[in-house]
Parts: sequence; structure tokens; C-alpha cells
Amino acid sequence: MASPNPTSHRDLDRDTKLRFFRLMIESRMGDHREQSLLRQGHGWFHVGGIGHEAVSAIASHLEKDDFVAPYYRDRALVLARGMTTHDIALTFFGKRSSSSGGRQLPGHFSSRKNNIWSHPSPVGSHLLPACGIAWGIKLDGKNNVVVASTGEGASRQGDFFEAACVAIEKQLPVVFVVEDNGIAISTPNRNANPLALGVMDKERWVQVDGTKVADVYHAGAEAVAKARSGGGPSFLWLDLERGTSHSSADDHRLYRCKKELEKTEERDPIKLLREELLAEKILTEEEISEIEAEAKENARQVYLEARKADDPEESENSLHLTDPAPPIAQRPPVQLGERTRMLDAVNSTLKEVLKRNEDSIFYGQDIADPKGGVFRLTAGLSTTDPDRVGNSPIAESTIIGLACGLACYGKKPFFEIQFIDFIGPGWNQLANNLANLRWRSFGEWNCPAVIYAPYGAYLPGGAIWHSSSGEGLFANLPGLTIAVPSTPEDAAGLIWSANQSTDPVLLLLPKHLMWDEQKLPEKIRSAPIGRARVRRTGHMVTVVGWGNCIELIEESIEKLGDDTQVELIDLRTIVPWDRETVMNSVRKTGRLLIVQEDSDPCSVGQAIVSEVIDVPDIWPRLQASPQIISRQNTPIGFHPTYEYTALPDSDTVLEAIRSLVATQASPSVAEPAAALPTPPAPEMIMEEEAPPPPPSANLIKVPVLGEGITRARLLTQFKKKGESFEPDESICEVETDKAVFPIEAPEKGTLVEWLFEEGDDVGVGDDIARCTFASHTRAEEETSAPVKGDEAANIRKFKQYEAANGEIAKTSGLSAEIIQQMQGLVPATIMVKAKWEPIRLLRERIKAKNQKAPSPSAIVAWSLVQAMKKHRRFTHTLLMGKMPRAIGDFDLGVAVSLPDDRLGTAIVPDVNRREWPEFADLFRKAVDDTRKGRFQPKTRIPILLSTMGQYDVQSATPIVVPPSIATLFVGSAHYELDPESQGQKSREVVRLVLTFDHRWINGAGSASFLSEVKNNLENFDIAD
Repeated sequence: MASPNPTSHRDLDRDTKLRFFRLMIESRMGDHREQSLLRQGHGWFHVGGIGHEAVSAIASHLEKDDFVAPYYRDRALVLARGMTTHDIALTFFGKRSSSSGGRQLPGHFSSRKNNIWSHPSPVGSHLLPACGIAWGIKLDGKNNVVVASTGEGASRQGDFFEAACVAIEKQLPVVFVVEDNGIAISTPNRNANPLALGVMDKERWVQVDGTKVADVYHAGAEAVAKARSGGGPSFLWLDLERGTSHSSADDHRLYRCKKELEKTEERDPIKLLREELLAEKILTEEEISEIEAEAKENARQVYLEARKADDPEESENSLHLTDPAPPIAQRPPVQLGERTRMLDAVNSTLKEVLKRNEDSIFYGQDIADPKGGVFRLTAGLSTTDPDRVGNSPIAESTIIGLACGLACYGKKPFFEIQFIDFIGPGWNQLANNLANLRWRSFGEWNCPAVIYAPYGAYLPGGAIWHSSSGEGLFANLPGLTIAVPSTPEDAAGLIWSANQSTDPVLLLLPKHLMWDEQKLPEKIRSAPIGRARVRRTGHMVTVVGWGNCIELIEESIEKLGDDTQVELIDLRTIVPWDRETVMNSVRKTGRLLIVQEDSDPCSVGQAIVSEVIDVPDIWPRLQASPQIISRQNTPIGFHPTYEYTALPDSDTVLEAIRSLVATQASPSVAEPAAALPTPPAPEMIMEEEAPPPPPSANLIKVPVLGEGITRARLLTQFKKKGESFEPDESICEVETDKAVFPIEAPEKGTLVEWLFEEGDDVGVGDDIARCTFASHTRAEEETSAPVKGDEAANIRKFKQYEAANGEIAKTSGLSAEIIQQMQGLVPATIMVKAKWEPIRLLRERIKAKNQKAPSPSAIVAWSLVQAMKKHRRFTHTLLMGKMPRAIGDFDLGVAVSLPDDRLGTAIVPDVNRREWPEFADLFRKAVDDTRKGRFQPKTRIPILLSTMGQYDVQSATPIVVPPSIATLFVGSAHYELDPESQGQKSREVVRLVLTFDHRWINGAGSASFLSEVKNNLENFDIAD
């Protein structure tokens, strides 16, 4: 390895050391502030840069037009590059004004103003785009550089090696920085990284002590100078320590011993620089304490201010997915003659792109002359301009990753994948960078790259990896435009539109049609993205296709002999697809057939049908069910028999057209049904709402404790009733399966009471302590005059919706805890109808005897419990939301309406042990307790019972929230026609809707269980 510590003999001057110290302290206090905020229930996630602060010294050598592609631990580096703590705080809270508009995790730095490229989560996936930016710099002849940093864990990724290879091959001005903290989440890898294994050339890599800011500064100077002077890439390997857990979802005390943790403290770069400043008498202890206290308070104020910023808006979820104002399509400036082949049209148009767009770059396997590509699509281009047209290695990730970086820099890449079947290795770059870059950066970055590839079958001998279509896969990548021409004219038009586009475009070229000579119109027309072309007009059936399938449809129409019946729509772009043209055609014809070369599951054809039938005014116009003709759901085999058996053919298309044309929907004519009786007022399954509880003091809640953690045990209470606390002071500790976590006070105040005892089970989001906060007390004292009467009541009602900082609270239909618990769930829903008349009559008989009738909800709950006893699978709960477990005695959960449209869960304990009278009393008590704010742990609730009877809701689809394995919704009693009476009589029913976790319970078992609940309900009785 090159000099293991080449810069340790050089020092820094006093002012430089002070500058670095202040910056590193600012970074550290920002990390500490985020950790404290999470312990106070603010924010959702933190990933820290503690121990990595010295890397910021590299930024000292960067110029304004240089770029940085950072690592998620590079908080200090991006601060040094020009971002502010306020910028980072906005990202922590997910605010609309943050660099991602609230779309990216904390630590995913981005700033177009400071040339900080938007960081993606898949480790190492930013390195190839960084090389693409560096390539653009080199093509422009500038002396700028790109710094690309990553952790040593990412050095095992394929993209890491591809990036290093292409940087060396092209001598790109990029500085690779590996920040080796020796552990990838929990896996030690000092001896398992490629440098330690001897896989990489050790002479290229300069090893630096990454805990010493002077060493990093000088090594960075040399590396940047080399890259800037045209000496090619530089490689730095920094040895440092991760001074914190991997993230807030992790606790490194579980897998790192005391000795390791002590080592991280000893090698803390701030500690080392602090000792140096003291030893050299640059600062005193008091001055250092002042700097730290100032930085800590500044971080507090900055985060307090950032927290007040606007949250993202629901209406903007799809904003910046693509260019909101795309360029107007132009006619391609090519002359193609009366007849031409698609490959000639592509070649001619690419030549015009090369000629007219000086920023265009062409790159791909075998595309340079003399071969000019396997389909001769780029023949002659490299001869015209060898600097902008060249062969790539056989490395699809390199091709797409470089295209991404070049496009972000300002170039226009036209990069070829030799066959679309080979795109697998490049999927990471296509899905995780090209497609979503504009959206994840809230429009700050865009990526107008064009990736084109031959695709499809109908050319025997291609076999599995030369004959795929699979456009449905790409259609599921939001932000990616997908175009598929079927004629030479549209191939030229779509390439020219892609050249104008500011979004990434995937252009799929049907290889079967490459050599097919077709007649062209006198003038080549434009092909706007998102606009279909109506190739034939008709009035009986709408047929939609694209690519190779247009030829099949045309053949079928010729065989039909009547071209007035079929309206043929060539989509041309399948993302976005031309909804207006297709919808209007189906409104006219009432029939729809889609022909696609892709297989059916999750396909573009299925998506189109789904959207068409969902349009209210189209559904009643349909004369027949929409049909899709697709490839069989198999790969394409080598022998022609396999290929043509799997693919759609013109005879199948013809048969489908004839079948649709022959189908005529007839409205059913029936005798008038017997009038339904006027039903009595709907039964209220839940009891009447109790009055709202009195206003409560300020509450401290159990914060998010890590990914997947929903429960904890209250371990230690540090404060007693009446005791005061300071901001960020720990008031208690809770213990989870992963670790012990402190819960901190958000501000100065006094403890009023504990809502749980030590040893109690608590849930994320539970109120754990009631307090008074100093700021609220001051606000009350400053009130100018007391408010009385109705005005006071209105103010109290309004106050219920105020957040702690005085802003209107933004509420969600589901809590963050519930949303987190539902991750990975596979819900399925079934419904039966139960006769309600026996229950109503039973309750009327009991009331007639002047006795208290059981509530409808108690009767439903009892019927449910009896079914659970018989079907034991429904007495399981989910361990950590993942594994079902038998719990022996089980409780029943009942959803209870609370004031302000809130919901609580009443817990009826040990229901499997209860007889009816005791069960009914416990049920009533549980509901009352819940309305009074007394909640119980939900760890033993296999099923939740939910109704909205008081709102006359007849049916709804409930959700399942682990640890429960199912939820039963019971609708309000209502009348409907009795199918057994052929529509002449009515019956009183309730709908029983069961949603269950399909991972652990199958449909047959659920149907049997729900039928049991129905039978129990219909046969419920109470002995006199």
C-alpha cells in the first residue's frame, strides 16, 4: 500500500485548526440534537456522522464548480461544502423546504447550489454517477474535480469496482474516499474489505489516519491536486471509528464490547483535536466549553426553528415526478424517403442528434465503427466524432450510472444496452437513480438521459436472453418515460422527442421490425411523448397495442375484411400512456382489446384495463368485458416452436376481435321488486359516546424506539412527582428487545404524575408522564385578561388541536406507530351477511320485561370469542409483527370512539375463560374505562372488533395492525332484498367483514371462521 501515513509530519496553522474545530463541533452538536429530539418523540430517524468529522478537511481544497457525491455519514463534509445546520435540520423533520421536500431520509444530503449530488440509500450506487459527472467535466476541458465518498462496507459492491475501473480507464478527475470505520452496521470487516483481501492494487490507495484532521487535510490536498491537474483519479482510504450506533434503529452496545467502545472514544477526532488545541495553548478549557455550549444552544435554536417550517402537502406527492412543463415536440429533421427500415430511421436520427446537440454523448457495447452496433444503429457516428461516441465495457451498471451522472452535469447521453434482456446488472442505476432523481430531490436535480435497447421476440433463435419484452417491469419505475415505436417514422420522432426531453427516457426498439421496410408519409411527423397515434378509425371495437404487436393487429384487420369496425390505437409511449385518446375511443366503441408482447401479470395491459373500467361514464357504456392478449407467462425458448407458442399471433387477435364485435350487452328487464319496508332506526352497535374528558396537562410520550419496535418495559423513573427537570434531561429509561433507551424532556418543566409504574409494559406513542412545562406556564401568565362564557368554551375546544409549539397540530388517520407496525403485512378481506332480526327481537323481548338488554356490540363480541375458541389459529398474535405465536389466554380488543374523532381500544381480558354474564360486565367496563382514558397493553389481542353503527355505516374494509392477526368490522343493521325470495321479500342483515394477515391464515380457514361467527350470532340466546 502507498505510504501508510504520508502526511503526519505536517501540521496546520492556528486559524485552520480553530476553523476545523468549530465546524466539527457544529456537526457533532447537530448529531446530538437529533438524537435528543428522537428521545423526546420528535422525528423518525437519525443516522450520524460521529467519528467521521475530520473528513470535512477535504472540502478545504474544493472550488465553487467542484462536485461532491457524499456518504450518509458526511454531515461535517457537507457543512464544510456550504450546506447549513438549518438545511440538515429541515431534512431531519422531513420539511417541505428541505433538499428533498421531505422525501429522503436524514443523512441523504443534496444541494444543487453547492454541487452536492443527491445521495441514494443503496450503498455505493452514487459512485458511478459521480464518475459520469467527472467525465462531463473532462469532456468540457475544465479543471474541476468530483469527490466521491463511501463507507468500507460499500467497497464490496459491484458498482464500487465498476466505478474504480472506469475512472482509471478514462483518467477521470475524481477523488475516491473510503471512510473505513471497520464495521458495516454490526458486521466487523477490517479484514474482509477488498483492500485487506488483496483484491485491489494497494499501490493506488493512500491510507490516512481519518481521526487526525491534519492528516486528512494534507492527503486531501494531494489527492485533489492530482485529479485537478489531469493525473486521473485519486484513492484515499481513511481509517477512523464510528462513534455511534449505525442509526437510531440500532444499538451498537448489543454487538460491540466495552473495549471496542472505549477505542472509539479514544480515537474521537474532536477529542484528539481538542487535546491538541489545549496542548498548544491555542484554547483554554473555558474557551472550549464556551464554544461547545454556544454550538449546543445554536443547534437547539436552529432545530426549534426548523420544526416550525411547513410540512409537505398531500397535493404535491406527485410533483417533480417528471417535468411539469415538458418541451413541445418537434418534427425530426431527417429525410427518410418513401420507404425505409426502422434501423435506418434510427441511425439517421441519431446522426442528426450528434450533429445538432453538442452536449450529446453516445456510449454502448460495440457501437463504434466499424461495427456500429449489433443492429448497425450507430454506424458512422464514431467516425464523425470519436470523442463523443465510443464503446463501453460489458458492464450495464457502468453504462446507466455514467449516463445518470453525465445528464445531471448537463450532457445528453444516448447510451445503448445491447439487448434489453441484459439490463439486469444495471437495474440498480435505472431504478434507484435515473428514474427517481428528480422526485427525490424535489426538482433540484434532473436526469435527461436516453437509454435505448433492441427488445422483443418474433425473430427466432434469440432464446431467453435475446427475446424479452418485459416493459411492465420498467413501467413500475415512477419518473421513467418509456417509448416503443412500431414504424420507422415514429422511431425517428420518438428519438427526437427524447432528445428534447428533460426526463429520463427508455426507448425500446422492436428488433423484429428493424429490417422491415415500410412505406412512410410524405412528411415525417413529430411523435410527442404521451401521445398515441390512431392508425385506423372504427366504431365497433378499440384495439390498443404497441411495438411488434401493431403488425399483428394490422394482419388481423386485413383478415377480418372490414376495416371500419376496428379503431386501432398505437400507444407509442406506454409511460405516460395517452389516456384521453384511449378513453374517448372506448366511449365510442364500448369494447376494448389490448394486445401486448409482455406477459399478463402486473402488465401495462392490465393497468390500462384497470383504469378504463374505473371511469364512471365508461363502465355503463361497455358492451363486453375488456380483453388482453399477452405472451404466455414463460421465457422465450430457443426453438421456434417454443417462441411462437408463447407469443400472441394474428389468428388469436382476429378471434378476439370477432368475439368482441359479436357481443352485445343487453339491459336486464325484471318485474318491479317488492317495496322494502321502512327500517327502524339503525341499531347502534357501539354505545353512545361519553362526554369529552377534561383538558389534560402536557404529556410526554414514548418516542419511536427503532425500526420494528412497538413495545417496551418502563425500567427506571428518574424523577418523582413534583420534581423539576431541565431541557434534554432523561426522566426515565425503557427497555426493548434491542437495548435500553432514555426518554428525555423536551424543555424545562415539572413532573405532575407518572401514568405507568416501573416494570409496566408501554407502547410507542403511549402517554407516559403528565408534566407542566415552563414555556406553557409563562404563556398562561402572560394572558391579558380572563375569557369567560361561550368564548372560553370555544377556546378550550380549539386548544385541543394545538401542538406543543402553539401551531395547529397536523393529524393523520393513522399514527406513525401503526403505519410502522403494518409494514410487511399481506391483508386479505372476506365478507358474509348475518341475519339481524333474531338479535333485534331478542333485545326487544328483554326490554319488554323491564330488564337491561345486552348491547349489540357485546353480543357480536361474544359470538366472535366463541368462534375463536373453536378456530385456534385466530387466537395467535404476531411476535414483532412477523411471527405468529400462541398466547394461551387471550384478550379481545374493541374499537371505541373518543372525542375529536379519535379511536381507542377497549381490552376485554381473558375472554376465553368467561361465561356470558361475566363477559358482558367486563365488556361494559372495558369500554367505559377506555372512554375515561384508561388504556391497557395490546400485546394479547389476536382480533380487534370494529363498528361504525352510530354512523349508519353498512360496510367497510378494516385494517389489521400487528400484534393482532385479524380485524372484524360489523356494519349497521339494514334491510335488503332476500335472494331466497327471488327479490320479492326483504330481510334485516348486518355485514361481517373480516380482514386477516394472509401470510399466516389462508382463505379457506378464514371463511370457515367467519361462518362460525355468523352462525353464533344468528343463534345467540340468553336463558330466562
